[in-house]
Amino acid sequence: MFRIGLISRWHPHSHQNDQRYLKEFLGLPDCEVTCVWDEDPEIAKAWGEEWNVDVEESLESLLSREDVDGVLVTSCPTDHKEILIAAAEHKKHIFTEKVLSFSMEDAYEIRDAVKKNGIKFCISFNRLAIKQFYYAKKLLDEGTLGTPIYFRCMCGHDQGYKDMLPEYWYDPVKSGGGAMIDLGFNSTYLARYIMGEFDSVSSSFAYDTIHKPVEDTASCNVKFKNGAMGLLEATYVSPLLSVFELAVYGTEGSYYARFGGNDTAELRLAGKDSEILSLDDLEIDIKTPVATWVDAVVNGASDELYGIDAAVDMVNFMVAAYQSHEENGKRIQIND
Repeated sequence: MFRIGLISRWHPHSHQNDQRYLKEFLGLPDCEVTCVWDEDPEIAKAWGEEWNVDVEESLESLLSREDVDGVLVTSCPTDHKEILIAAAEHKKHIFTEKVLSFSMEDAYEIRDAVKKNGIKFCISFNRLAIKQFYYAKKLLDEGTLGTPIYFRCMCGHDQGYKDMLPEYWYDPVKSGGGAMIDLGFNSTYLARYIMGEFDSVSSSFAYDTIHKPVEDTASCNVKFKNGAMGLLEATYVSPLLSVFELAVYGTEGSYYARFGGNDTAELRLAGKDSEILSLDDLEIDIKTPVATWVDAVVNGASDELYGIDAAVDMVNFMVAAYQSHEENGKRIQIND
């Protein structure tokens, strides 16, 4: 039995009626929740009653329980360093919502604690396990598209436009930014997975639609170390855009995929007509982050795909992307 505690209900993905990670976790064999903690006692009380589990009065008391093998952390990112390091020091396996931290210094401290204590760690790179996105990497790895030339990925929704997000979501101190660090994070880890290491980034952010302290729309022009270029886009404010779409262009063909409504995958090879692919026929051989975490803890499988090094890599990119915006789009080199 893999038993976990739930830490913080700050992130909307832990709210009703979403709770995506918890629902998936409880749908897996021999997985259960034993307790919850939130810094707000009233939130913690309601959360515990909802799932009929114990409510702990402090983070330390939750982490000290013998019936807690791991923790599912959906806290404010500014609390990640304290929570994640404490969990690692208590030998608790960690699943966390993105982003890992806002600085490389904090990211390295968290990484060191995870590695020193030998625990399994996974972060919520959920879009890697969407089959039509995974297929883009398969096409490149097999050489079907030839040499990669260009990558484009957009993640957008209308929740800012419709005022559906909690007000604290727009607090740059708590959230670290807006559309880019939230939605654009998905575009970023997909780009890194499909195209390889980043070389540099030049960013441009906009604040003019909903007039919040964080960007509502973002665009990052990237260069990859393999010589290809890319555009990573994110927005809170355009209901006319797909929820998520991706395109990869190579010397021998191009591939387009969409997820989140009218899902599709389209392949066009040089000298041939475009082909709409059947999503049912697309194969995928990676698991979701939650399933990977459970498999890593229970069966000793690898957590590398969603692991601590991958999480630190994304902090490295976001630090550079926001630095570029602050310096009026100056191209920033992304260090190894």
